Amino acid sequence: MDAWLILLPASIMCLLMILTHTYLGLHVLARGIIFVDLALAQVAALGMSIAFLLGEEAHGFMAQLYAFGATLLVAFAFAHLRFIPSKTAREVAIGCVYVVSTALSIVILSRSSQGMEELKSMFNGNILWATWDEIIVVAVVYAVLAVFHGFYRKRFYTLSFSEDGKEKSSFLWEFLFFASFAVVITLAVNLAGILLVFALLIIPAFSASIISTTFVTRLGLGWLLAIVGSMAGLWLSYNADLPVGATVVSVLGILPLVAVAITFIKSIYTIDHRLNM
Repeated sequence: MDAWLILLPASIMCLLMILTHTYLGLHVLARGIIFVDLALAQVAALGMSIAFLLGEEAHGFMAQLYAFGATLLVAFAFAHLRFIPSKTAREVAIGCVYVVSTALSIVILSRSSQGMEELKSMFNGNILWATWDEIIVVAVVYAVLAVFHGFYRKRFYTLSFSEDGKEKSSFLWEFLFFASFAVVITLAVNLAGILLVFALLIIPAFSASIISTTFVTRLGLGWLLAIVGSMAGLWLSYNADLPVGATVVSVLGILPLVAVAITFIKSIYTIDHRLNM
């Protein structure tokens, strides 16, 4: 019981991330911009690095503002990706943002004796030490975004999944999509770290996409797989005294294999059912 009391804040934070990140991950997969979330997460870390260099607390409110400002600026730039005809050019642009922001973070944090420890913290996160006040803020902001995306779900769905919608997409709605991304990433990176944020955005959505073809089913499966994987990772990290973020990501890495196994079993059952008809 004591273990779960200790892990409860981290578990709630993971659940909040799963509910929002899996949804956004499905949109990212549909758009074919897989590493945009990793790039935005690193930009958020760059914003926090700048705040740290200027004397602010690395995970404080001002650092959050710096991180949000940086991600919002890049979100504005990423909103133009849809209008670049070459998919390769879009991926190159995203990759450049990621590698340059990573390099700048290293350069900036190298100016401090504690900088490298902060960089390590930004990658691995400190989700075990999340406070209830921080979790409440995340829950409220994520709830507002959920209502917004729920109200305009058809418009966002069309932008990501409909070829006609992709051709007619306006810059405003593209920006609103990436701005939502910026808010989600900024809050999550501060507590969970870059690795876990990226893993929860992509791995559950990808795993669910292996099993199912419909959006609603993929969303439900992604939530289920992510909850099982993240809870198992938290429990393992606690009992084996392992780094939390890296351990949870490692466990989540098994999910695509589980999805392949489920798909294989489904195919065997379907073949056997047809043979017995």
